[in-house]
Amino acid sequence: MNKQISALTIIAILAVGLVVWLSQSPSKDTFESKLLFADLQKFANKVDSVEIQNAQGMLFSAKKLGDTWLATFDPEQPVYPISRDKLATFVDTMMRSKLVEAKTNKPKNFFRLGLQSIESEDSMATLVTLKADDHSWQVLVGNEVTLGEGHYVLISGDAQSWRTDKTIGLPIDKFSWLKQPILPFEEQDISSVSRVDSLNWKITRAASGDFQLIDLPKDRVLEYDSILNSVISNLISLNFESLQVANEDFSHSLKVLTQLEVTTKEQRTFQVVVSELGDKHFVNFSANEQPEYWQKWHYQVSNFSAQQLIKTLDDFLAEPSTPTNESNTLPQAVDEGESPY
Repeated sequence: MNKQISALTIIAILAVGLVVWLSQSPSKDTFESKLLFADLQKFANKVDSVEIQNAQGMLFSAKKLGDTWLATFDPEQPVYPISRDKLATFVDTMMRSKLVEAKTNKPKNFFRLGLQSIESEDSMATLVTLKADDHSWQVLVGNEVTLGEGHYVLISGDAQSWRTDKTIGLPIDKFSWLKQPILPFEEQDISSVSRVDSLNWKITRAASGDFQLIDLPKDRVLEYDSILNSVISNLISLNFESLQVANEDFSHSLKVLTQLEVTTKEQRTFQVVVSELGDKHFVNFSANEQPEYWQKWHYQVSNFSAQQLIKTLDDFLAEPSTPTNESNTLPQAVDEGESPY
C-alpha cells in the first residue's frame, strides 16, 4: 500500500510541475522569428529596381519604367522586358521570408554556408539588392538548406548569419527571367504564314478559322487535319535560350536555313529568319514598321524549335498512295475446256 501511495505522490508532483512549466512565460533567451526585411512589406509596391550579382558579375538587373519592368544588360545593348510573374514571386518571397535560426557570426566560417563575399572568385553566394525610392535592402544569399525549405543569408551590415524559412528562387542565368515566349501574339492574331525561299509554301486562315494550304498538290492530302495549325502554334510559343544583339558582324556569320513571312489579322507583316552557326540555331525578326523589342536580337533556340520552323511542303502531306496493279495480282482467265497444264 505504501508503495502505491508513493507512486501516486510522485505522479501528482510531476503533473503539478508540468502545469507550472507550461504556464511559465518563454525564456528571454528563446529566439522568436523575425522578417528578413522588417519594412519591405511597407514599400513592396514601390520597388523599382532589382539587382542580383554573383562572383561572375551582374546576373540580373531590372528597373521599372512607368508600368513596365525592363532588364538591362551592357550600356550599349537595348533593354528587354522581363517575366513579371517571376519577379513578383521573387519580391513576395523576399518580403515574407523570416529569419528562424541564428547561425555562425564568425567570418572564417561563412564559407560553410556558401556566404563568402562575391568579391571572392570562388564565392558561391548571390548578392540581392532591392530599391524603392530612397530605400534599399541588401542581403547575401548562400547555400540552400539541405533538409526542408530555406536558405542561409547574411544581411548587409550584420555580422550574424541566419537560416530563413523560405527557399529564395534565384535566376539561373541572365536570360531566365526575361519575357517568354518571344512574340507578343496569340494564335488567333495570325492570318497567314509563308515560306518565301526556293521551297515556298503558304498557309492562310480560312473563314472557318482553321488554316488551309494554298495550292495543295493534286491527289495529295494533309498528313493530319491540324498539322497547319501546329506551324502557327510553334511560332507563337517559340522560346529562346539566350540573346545575341542583332549586329551586322554576327548576322554575316550565320548560315540562313529559311525565311518566313507572317501577316497578322491587323495586316502587319514581319519576317522570320532561321539560321545556324555550328551546332546552334538562331531566329531573328524584322519588319518595315516601327521596330519592336523582339526585332533587335538574334534568339538562340533549341534544335527542335528550329526544325519546326523549316518545314517543307512534303512535311505537311501524307505519303501518296501507291496504285494497285490488278494485272499482276489477279490470275489470268482460262478458256473453257482448255487445260492450263
